Amino acid sequence: MANQTYTKISDLVTGSEGSAYITVDGQNRYFFELAKIEANIEFTVATKKLLGHRMKQHKVVGAEGKGSMAIYNVSPATSEIYQKYVKEGKAPQISVQTTNEDKSSTIGRRTVVMRNVILSKVPVAYLDDSSEDLDSKDTDFTFDDLDDLESYKIPENMR
Repeated sequence: MANQTYTKISDLVTGSEGSAYITVDGQNRYFFELAKIEANIEFTVATKKLLGHRMKQHKVVGAEGKGSMAIYNVSPATSEIYQKYVKEGKAPQISVQTTNEDKSSTIGRRTVVMRNVILSKVPVAYLDDSSEDLDSKDTDFTFDDLDDLESYKIPENMR
């Protein structure tokens, strides 16, 4: 049978299939509080119209790691993050490693580690007598470095 040159829906990865680990000051553990995470690299682009050209030109001159996550307020580890800074003036070193792996896909898995993560806010308390929602908080974060530890492969039907 000839190889098919289109992506099969069975090779698309489901966002809920995966895992995450957090390392705080060298202590690595499963990131069980995590409900959702999204991280991106945002390029800084310089724009300049040069003499003799009618079109503006663009050049990448920098990059910034930004993201957002939703976390459940169920762990003393989250309070340790802000307590260490508030009490001692020391921000902890944080990295987050995520793995996307959908067993029904033929593309394998992808593992990324983001380093020097800074959470913009950490949950402290939440009470609401009219709420039936889970105690979760959304927070933005930044990161300074990242590594792809493992990348997806080409789908089986295209190899």
